[in-house]
Amino acid sequence: MDRGPRALFPPLLPLLLLSAISCSAEQCNEPLVAQEYSSSMTASSYYSYSYSPSYGKLHCGWSPQVSDRLPWLQINLSQRSKITAIATQGTYNSYDWVTKYLFLYGDRPDNWTPFYQQGHNWTFAGNRNSDDVVRHELWRPVLARSVRFVALGWSVNRYVGFRVEVYGCHYDSDMVSFDGNSSLSYQFQDENTRSLFDSISFNFKTMAQDGLLLHSEGEEGDYITVELQGAKLLFHINLGSSNIHSVSGETSITLGSLLDDQHWHMVLIERYGQDINITLDGHVERLLTNGDFDHLDLNSLIVFGGLNTTERLRLVDKPNFQGCMENIMYNNISIIDLARARYSQTQTLGNIRFYCREFLYKDRPFYPITFATQASFIQVPGIPMQNQLSVNFSFRSLDTSGLLLFSNFSEGLGWLEMGLSEGQINISFQQTGKKRLEFAAGSNLTDGHWHSVQLLARMDSVIVVIDEREDAPIRINHALRVQTGDQYYFGGCPTSVRNLGCFSNVSMFHGCMQHIHVDNYLVDLELVKRRKLGRYAEMLFNTCGVADRCTPNLCEHGGICLQTSDNFVCDCERTGYTGPTCHNSFYPESCDGYRKLGVRTSGNYTIDPDGSGPSRPFTVHCRMTEHKAWTIVYHQQQQEVKVTGSTLDQPFVGQIKYYNNTEEEISAITLAAEYCEQSISFSCYRSRLLNSPSGLPFSWWLGRGFEKHFYWGGATPGSQRCACGMEKSCTDPKYFCNCDADYRQWKTDRGLLRYREDLPVTKVVVGDTNRSGSEARFTVGPLRCYGDGECPGARWFGH
Repeated sequence: MDRGPRALFPPLLPLLLLSAISCSAEQCNEPLVAQEYSSSMTASSYYSYSYSPSYGKLHCGWSPQVSDRLPWLQINLSQRSKITAIATQGTYNSYDWVTKYLFLYGDRPDNWTPFYQQGHNWTFAGNRNSDDVVRHELWRPVLARSVRFVALGWSVNRYVGFRVEVYGCHYDSDMVSFDGNSSLSYQFQDENTRSLFDSISFNFKTMAQDGLLLHSEGEEGDYITVELQGAKLLFHINLGSSNIHSVSGETSITLGSLLDDQHWHMVLIERYGQDINITLDGHVERLLTNGDFDHLDLNSLIVFGGLNTTERLRLVDKPNFQGCMENIMYNNISIIDLARARYSQTQTLGNIRFYCREFLYKDRPFYPITFATQASFIQVPGIPMQNQLSVNFSFRSLDTSGLLLFSNFSEGLGWLEMGLSEGQINISFQQTGKKRLEFAAGSNLTDGHWHSVQLLARMDSVIVVIDEREDAPIRINHALRVQTGDQYYFGGCPTSVRNLGCFSNVSMFHGCMQHIHVDNYLVDLELVKRRKLGRYAEMLFNTCGVADRCTPNLCEHGGICLQTSDNFVCDCERTGYTGPTCHNSFYPESCDGYRKLGVRTSGNYTIDPDGSGPSRPFTVHCRMTEHKAWTIVYHQQQQEVKVTGSTLDQPFVGQIKYYNNTEEEISAITLAAEYCEQSISFSCYRSRLLNSPSGLPFSWWLGRGFEKHFYWGGATPGSQRCACGMEKSCTDPKYFCNCDADYRQWKTDRGLLRYREDLPVTKVVVGDTNRSGSEARFTVGPLRCYGDGECPGARWFGH
């Protein structure tokens, strides 16, 4: 099958895309709150009617009650919107303003997600006075019907004061929901389709960690697949594999993390030949497909949401998607719009709904709570004096430690403590006058995914079940007397409740919980939120604020990302770089950098030619002179190479392999240098070199990017000459190289290659040594450069 040569990404396409994005952003910038009625605004509390959300749509501003320690202001928009910017202002004619806040958004006012800025920070800087407007452009748009501003800090010795605005535009969408046994397919107009360019986009939301979102394949092995696996997005593509050259075209990439949060995620896939851009929630990954082909050949149809048993083929082990998708676009075709209109090229299988059906989490409503600060906790009542203690709940966290539960037994019998430590749950029972019972359960429980724990304790027995694995419970038989207390504390024992009997020293829990049961009853978190049951402090209800701050990994050059509840740090040890994100190199860019630092001794030194760029530091030889520092890179073919028996059809190809360095790393030296040179020599006996003055060259060399060059040492690029041809000193003046005269005696063409943008030499190809007596020998010297490239891109042909 003829697929054509590999094509490069057209230079104009990214510019057109950026222009379209810029134009779209300008058009989606309307004030949305100003269009709403005052009844669309609610708040956690308000200081007085004049400072309430319903008073003239925040004519003066909103202020909560002084006792409200985590106050919020909520706006329910009249319709779903794309939000591109937010702005805040203090209370009118006052000294009250907010200095930092969270911005939450969601489709429903009972299910929120925080907006994380680039760098994974979830707090926004607020105001410094009550008059100035502080506006933040969101680095990526979000889709929401409701928004909430949560005040975290405010003016010193004053009160919370808020006036807000949200900017964007109303958003129309076509939705479809899949139940795990359904799918939506689009039949191509032709039985087979062959494309060089593809554009696919859709949004999805789900509570399932795994599921097939999109798939299509062709008869000759081509395919494209998008799936969820472990709550991460996996993209697979194969433009074709070569059986002749054993080259596989399979290409895969993983994006995102914790995508099972029941909030919308945006996917855009753009392909031109082998070049692909994949955007997930504003983060762009660029990749080049494996193999040699650039067309995607598919059969008959593309399927969304899953496959039925007859279509599964190579994806038999992939579960179908359960959740919602919207605005599925395949090469400018709206798939859901066609399916809703029952267009003949679309087909639905199973229970397809053309709206977003809210799915349950393990057959239960999804109402998480977030322990957001060092003072966060929830206290709920239990049933005291029971001889059996039963607790179960679900949690998710990325912190290695934190208190999950603490409860005192009645009549001073002791207490129960459950906490996270290094991915396990540590459980302690302390009974007055007896040795403490301690044991651990589970593993890898701080991976950010939801985990459940069930604990049942009664006379002389404890049973713990992790992640509903009833077949593998942990049973502890120990002398134990249980008598339940009247209070259960979740998340921590801050100072405010230590005098009430919560005295655990385990650090505060940072993460989310839901489905809390104590003493065999489900805790109604809605009643807790309304302060009609138990008590709490600084909690976020109906939201899970856990984010994987290491995905995408902002640590550069192989730095290891380590995260905490509110930040991340980069371990830069053994990378050769320093700084918050391992960005700054330890090493100079060249030997000249060492000379400027006062080094005058020649020897081997580590350099980093592209500074903070992607290439790693490596060792070169530095030859120090009075006025220059030469950076010298040696290769493994320093000896003369003898060539016989080669033709143009079957030439000899000599690889120039540099010690422990890639071609990209060596090229970084030449890009950063002021001057570079590399000697090259060709000795011949009846072996023509460049076949000057106008014939097809028999031999040549390859440089940076493996580009062919038909000039030799001492000549200018594109001249098809050797040094003697430039100096008009060749053995035979009719030719521009000594070897082109084709004499039955040894001749040599040698010189320095000095055009640094072509260097280094990566291969030498020899193609005229197949005649009787023909022989050639070539040598390539080390790459030598000096200077700091003050004139990048200039051509240097001499000192």
